[in-house]
Amino acid sequence: MEKRTVVGVMGVITAIFLAIIGLVVYPGVNGEPKELQLLHVILRHGARTPADTYPNDPYINETLFPVGWGQLTNHGKLDMYNLGKFLRQRYDKFLGPHYSPDEYYTQSTDVDRTKTSLQAINAGLWPPETDQKWGPLAWQPIPVHSEPLSQDHLLLVRKPCAQYHLELERVMKTPEIQTKLKQHEDLFREISDVTGKTVTNFDDVQDVYSTLRAEEGYDLVLPEFIKPYYPEKMVPPTIFSFVLNAYSDKLKRLKGGVLLKKLISDWRSKADGTIKPPQRKAFLYGGHDSTIVNILRTLDMWDPQLPDYGITILLEFSIDKATNTHGLEIFLRNSTTREPYRLTVPGCDEFCPLDNLVKLTANVVPDDWEAECRSDDPDFVPPPPGGP
Repeated sequence: MEKRTVVGVMGVITAIFLAIIGLVVYPGVNGEPKELQLLHVILRHGARTPADTYPNDPYINETLFPVGWGQLTNHGKLDMYNLGKFLRQRYDKFLGPHYSPDEYYTQSTDVDRTKTSLQAINAGLWPPETDQKWGPLAWQPIPVHSEPLSQDHLLLVRKPCAQYHLELERVMKTPEIQTKLKQHEDLFREISDVTGKTVTNFDDVQDVYSTLRAEEGYDLVLPEFIKPYYPEKMVPPTIFSFVLNAYSDKLKRLKGGVLLKKLISDWRSKADGTIKPPQRKAFLYGGHDSTIVNILRTLDMWDPQLPDYGITILLEFSIDKATNTHGLEIFLRNSTTREPYRLTVPGCDEFCPLDNLVKLTANVVPDDWEAECRSDDPDFVPPPPGGP
């Protein structure tokens, strides 16, 4: 038998063996396999009904019964269920067929639409197998954890942080941002006139855009007066509003840096064998548009775009067997109908060694978030929390 035939047969045998023991492997340096060890999935909730309105909105008095305001729609539920099936297909061998709370952990913001999104994902991801079947449904209950919104310091970061708001105010006063505001003054005024809502900045445009996007997705007919502005003219300022939230390194440090610190801690503990519980394989985090933008801006990997419903980040932490190096590969799925595409941390390879990643992001990871959130201006009064 020729040598290459023997090698080919051995390769097939190896692949079968790895499939049997449930490892996810793929080629690394010099053809040696990488082994997936820990997975983080971070996503925005699925399609929702409007969460807010504006004075001239023809639907301002609607109850949206029985769904309600700001809730996951049937379309959103189906998309999230299919996202769960996608995750099952992509990570089937790694996750294994049986749900275990020691291996898999889910957390969402304390908002109905994120919680129900994760429930739908889990239904697609974890249909009960064999001894986990408990009745006639191809479904099993899986807990979704959350923090109270006022204490959320991971996904929405609503926990009070005065210094963040002070830094954002300082950024807004810079010549660069003031110039951008000046360039959009006419648009702000015109949107104010037709909607009846005071629009003076990029966040205000985003608020109106988000309402219109949700109404349109819920098959509500938009009023004629908004069509000269939505969507085309409103898209650029809406995109920029997300960028502003993590515009500078200080803002990144206090917003997305909190989640990045948690991710790095998970990767380190998985690499050195101290992760608790030791069987942990995957985390599923359900958040909002800002959750996605803030973490990718913090990693300096955000390609400015609209973070639409269901946008998903896949962070795959593996070990390269050839070099015994732990590292990370990142993928973005920015559409519920497209395959994920690869993102690369600036200054690093597609497979970014953990030690390199830590060095590259040191300036945007807080040492002591609580201490860094204390305002350096004793007279500064932070605004009330917004959002969900």
